[in-house]
Amino acid sequence: MEIYTFFATCPVYLEELLKTELESFGATEIQMAHGGAGFNGSIETAYRACLWSRIANRILFPLVSFDAEKPEDIKAGAEGFEWENHFSANATIAVDANLTKTKICTPAYAALSVKDGIVDRARKLTGKRPSVDTDNPDIRLNIHITLTRAAIALDLSGAGLHKRGYRIETVKAAVRENTAAAVLLRSGWDRDAASSRFMFLDPMCGSGTLITEALLIASDTAPGISRKRFGFEKWLHHRPELWSKLKAEAEQRRRTGIAALIKTAAGEPLFFGRDLNPAAVTAARTNLRNSAAAELYKAGLIDISKDDFFKGGPPSPAQQDDKEAPEISRFIAVNPPYGERLNKNDDMLLFYLKMGEVFKKKYSGWKIALLTGHRELSEAVGLRAEKINTVYNGGIRCILAQFRIFENRPEDSRPGAAEAIPDAKESDRSYPSFGELSPGAQMMYNRLKKNAKQLKKWINSGAAECYRLYDADMPEYSVAVDIYPPEAVIQEYAPPKTIDPVAAAVRLNEAVQAVQSWLELDEKQVKLKQRKKQRGSSQYEKKERDYGSARRRIIREHGLRFYIDTETYLDTGIFLDSRPIRKLIKESAEGKSFLNLFCYTGTASVYAAAGGAVSTTSVDASSTYLDWAESNMQLNGFSSEAHTRVKSDCMQWLEKSIGRWDLIFLDPPTFSNSKDRNDIFDLQRDHENLIRTVASRLSTDGVLLFCNNFRKFKMSEQLMTEFMITDITERTLDPDFTRKKSIHRCWEIRNIKGN
Repeated sequence: MEIYTFFATCPVYLEELLKTELESFGATEIQMAHGGAGFNGSIETAYRACLWSRIANRILFPLVSFDAEKPEDIKAGAEGFEWENHFSANATIAVDANLTKTKICTPAYAALSVKDGIVDRARKLTGKRPSVDTDNPDIRLNIHITLTRAAIALDLSGAGLHKRGYRIETVKAAVRENTAAAVLLRSGWDRDAASSRFMFLDPMCGSGTLITEALLIASDTAPGISRKRFGFEKWLHHRPELWSKLKAEAEQRRRTGIAALIKTAAGEPLFFGRDLNPAAVTAARTNLRNSAAAELYKAGLIDISKDDFFKGGPPSPAQQDDKEAPEISRFIAVNPPYGERLNKNDDMLLFYLKMGEVFKKKYSGWKIALLTGHRELSEAVGLRAEKINTVYNGGIRCILAQFRIFENRPEDSRPGAAEAIPDAKESDRSYPSFGELSPGAQMMYNRLKKNAKQLKKWINSGAAECYRLYDADMPEYSVAVDIYPPEAVIQEYAPPKTIDPVAAAVRLNEAVQAVQSWLELDEKQVKLKQRKKQRGSSQYEKKERDYGSARRRIIREHGLRFYIDTETYLDTGIFLDSRPIRKLIKESAEGKSFLNLFCYTGTASVYAAAGGAVSTTSVDASSTYLDWAESNMQLNGFSSEAHTRVKSDCMQWLEKSIGRWDLIFLDPPTFSNSKDRNDIFDLQRDHENLIRTVASRLSTDGVLLFCNNFRKFKMSEQLMTEFMITDITERTLDPDFTRKKSIHRCWEIRNIKGN
């Protein structure tokens, strides 16, 4: 048996899946590359790859290579290619080109040069020339040029292998067949998943590609079995008897697999497709009837129907009341719209938010594989992703997020993750058990448990999705623990120099392990940060550690939505302790003009707009925070000209401003060294001038809400004689911050009438 070298191409990021497939076909010496893999094998190995690969785009058989340092070398190399040993001069041909790390020509020029070289050689040898047929050629060739080396290969697949032959009707933004197969295989959908009682659902099925690929996998059907033609069939070295043998083997496996599925189904549907678009439902039904799994459709194993995902619900198993029936595994694969080829309107985030709410409410016990074009959209679903992969759908870079909706456990008071993990096997746990914790960590664990019990009623009331669970309650563990389901942010208060740094590190590690154990989180879900006293230009600076690009996701608070980032910055984008202040602003804003100074990410402005403010003005010196503020406003539907943002140093802007506002929120930093100022702002030193200036911008009967978190701050006694100042701190502390009332101070300030 002769062994040859081949190359299989595939979408980027699917090389590992391709490698696993090639090994199952008998390939050896597999060398993975970007977007494919080289391998050794027999002609049978290559045939099996063409017939059975669910991931590959093409199977290439390199025939000749040559140097290509300049454009004319390509045609010369093609003229030396002994193509007559591989196909007839009567065959129609087409040439594809791929260029890597070379600028000697364009792909179109390279393809044309190869065609010209073959034609010239044909004229010399036979006096004839092969005809070109770019749509349906007898022989498809591929030239690949890397740096200064070119290779011409025979494309054994012909048309791309993702074209299985069953999709005769389609809809907009359809997922490619090999991408659909990758989504399923990456998510654990394989023959083992279909070996017992199960339900498979695509609630937005489009033309039915995900369902069809799931059927082909479950029934052990070769994806290429329905194709009418492959590229090797006009190859002079094609072995028809071997090919017939492999097709017969594949047909037998298909029949066996279909029979097993029919037996498993016991006369009831196993595969469900739903779509709101009647045209999509028709396309899905047509494609399924045209596929190699059509027998399953006729046998009643497939149910495709029109349904609104947001109004309907999951299909019910026929044996749900039979206690002796085997447990049913439930699997959802879905490719919702994501704005690349469909509408790019502002409703897309809301669409995913609502989709997540439906999953949580109606799909308890289901595993979900969701393909979308934006990570931001996958995070908007509001579920903890068990795994995230990058997948290409055609030329679009997509995110595959895997979720699991666990059965509800009302008795579990753990507030950390969106869903608690029931009955996890010891080998599956990614967090330490209580018994594995050190005595110190167990003490921290018990305090977290105590605090959660105290806050349970308040949390369950829906008053807050994100909250502070612990704030240096025990001096040994000087950290703050904030919950942003399904993550926990641990902020370490920098230990004094008198504390042994090794001991401090041990205690910090114990605190992290206690948080992981109590909240049942893996390491990636715990974000560790150090909060230290900051002065001058260090206030609000981006963390020095490189966390890469901002990783935004959405949280909810009092019916509003906000972007947060738990990784890139010291603060997440929302101050949890200011939650009651924001609520107070909303309650006070109706019909008023609102000014938000040192606005940060504009959360207070969103509350004011939601409360009916006629206008909001948000001022900050940071472009990053102003962009963030604008995103928060748009996320909640406030994008009119009445809501403005100003990039400026607040002190300088106030000196020039001539406007007046009914309600002003002032939450300045303790220290600030703005790029637009030459001096350093010190809150304690400068607050008298600051408050006088801001209060002068109040309208008649206007109110200034002044807040800060400088724990040693003392209000000026002189100001108390100039203004009506009321300390409202007690009213601005929710239960998660009453354990440490010094978290902030807040005053209501009014001008004394007549001044």
